This record gives sequence, C-alpha cells and structure tokens, in this order.
Amino acid sequence: MKITALEPQVNNVERINVYVDGRFLLGASATVVLQMGLELGQELSPAQMEELRREEALQQAVERAYNYLSYRPRSREEVRRYLRRKETAPEVINAALERLDRLELVDDHAFASFWAENREQFSPRGARAIKNELRMKGVEREVVDEMVSDEKDEELALRAGRNKALSLVHNPTMDFVTFRTRLGSFLQRRGFGYQIATRTVKALWKELKSEDGEEDQGQ
Repeated sequence: MKITALEPQVNNVERINVYVDGRFLLGASATVVLQMGLELGQELSPAQMEELRREEALQQAVERAYNYLSYRPRSREEVRRYLRRKETAPEVINAALERLDRLELVDDHAFASFWAENREQFSPRGARAIKNELRMKGVEREVVDEMVSDEKDEELALRAGRNKALSLVHNPTMDFVTFRTRLGSFLQRRGFGYQIATRTVKALWKELKSEDGEEDQGQ
C-alpha cells in the first residue's frame, strides 16, 4: 500500500486527506502526519496503517479535550465523561488523559483549589457543599478533604447570607422568627452547618436592624 497523495482539506488546512493506491484512506491531523513522517510514495504496512488510525483517534480525543478545557478547568473525571459522551473508545480516553497529564492540563488538586476559590469569590458556600460538588465532579475524597477546609465558613456564611437577609428585612412585616427560618434554611442549603447558620442569622439580624435604628428582637 503506497501513499499516492497528501492533500490539505479545503475547509481546514490543519487536516490532511491521505490517499493510498489512488484511493482516499482517511483524514488525519497535520500533527499526526508530521509525527509519523508520512510522505508521497511511502509504502505503508498493515501495522503502520493501524498506528495511523490509532494516532489519529488519540489526536482527535486530545483536541476535543483541549476545547473542553478552554472554557474552564475541569476534573479528570469530567474530561473522561465528556470524551465518553463523544463515543471515544475507553483505551483512547486513557491515552488522551495520559497525554494531558504530561502537559499538566488535568490536575485534580489544582481543579479543587480553583473550584473552591471560584465559589468563595462569586457564590460563597460552606465547605460541606463544596466538597459535595467536587465529589459529584469525580474528584477523589482524599483530594477533596486535602484541598477544602471549613476554616472560612463563618466569614463565608456572612457574605452568603447578607443579600438574602437584606431582602428579608426590607419586608415591613418581617419578624425574627420568620427571618431565622428563611435565612437559616437558605444558609443550610448553601452547605453551612446548623451552628454557623444560627450565629449568622443572629449577627445579620442585629446588624441590619441596628442600621435601621430598630430594637434587636433576636436577643
């Protein structure tokens, strides 16, 4: 089997149409063509044909993963699930993840740190909620426990609850019992424990009612 043509595709010059014995064989990434040193007139053995197909499948998987990772960091399991949805063969997924490992593009420690920092900045949640989110994304429990702690939960609960508390106290009929029930439930849904939620409710009630010049009914 002899390569008789290597033609750039019309719509994507980064892909090459490979012709063998005058017939179209497959489209391949220019990277794969260069890596394998393919050239006109070259004889291809069955083993080389199989290697070409294997390398092309791997390159496609890696390029899909690059695109998926370009939007935000992902956990290893998220990348695996994404490639599986694209009907990528299991052995190709494993090879693609190994290549991404070498390029330091998948790292669950770095991903867990990114996720926790992003939540802290834009949507504060308790450590319990963040740990649950990370485990749902396939991060191993040992990594989650190492990277996420509850030392900032008190501060984050105040930040998470303040806007909600403001919307509640602006209701002229709001009393402390109703405020405590609604804000406490909100904070617990955000992953904060009962004790922190209780302290946060009292602190925000006192703070906001003091600003309004009203008596603290929560004492």
